[in-house]
Amino acid sequence: MAKKRRSDLEQELMTDTNISRVIRLLEPEEEGVKPITKKDACQILGMAYNTTRLATIIEEFKQTQARNAQRRAELRGKPATPQDTIYIITEYLKGQPVDAISRTTYRSSTFIKRILEQNAVPIRVPGSTYHTPELIPEGAVRERFNVGEVVYSARYDSLARIDAEQKSTKHDCWVYRIWLISDKWLQNAYQEAGELASLEHLRELGVKI
Repeated sequence: MAKKRRSDLEQELMTDTNISRVIRLLEPEEEGVKPITKKDACQILGMAYNTTRLATIIEEFKQTQARNAQRRAELRGKPATPQDTIYIITEYLKGQPVDAISRTTYRSSTFIKRILEQNAVPIRVPGSTYHTPELIPEGAVRERFNVGEVVYSARYDSLARIDAEQKSTKHDCWVYRIWLISDKWLQNAYQEAGELASLEHLRELGVKI
């Protein structure tokens, strides 16, 4: 049982942030600051006391960080290729956060956000809710959609399939019965066209939706 608890704790604490913190504490840059013990370092990482393994973890982390920094430096100032753009948009539509895409592409978060904005990708904004959905990007606004088309629902923050269409005489707009594709929903809903974002322009780029 003790081994399982230690494994669970290590899985929770062995993060890039904590490894960076351990390195700073073991190798303080300020004069007169006493480094922590290796035993304390192991505790911060949630691992059993093992100086050999600790040294290996730190060295591999430093090498990875150095490779990442070199790759980012090589890409700095270079525009995104069509393949880069498709990858970034695809991963974002799948639900990946910007910082995760930044790590896998070796591009800054600002770079990723700019690609999304330039291509009128519906943006997930923290704090948006069913009652206060984010505005649809201008390039994705449509007055009407096709039955069977996959769109984005801002109100539900989910990809959705258009299943049926009807005209609202009260609001003079098209209303759609949609199927919410996101795993957190998997249900039907009704939305006006103004609450849905077209993804057709992204398909034309080569994004598979």
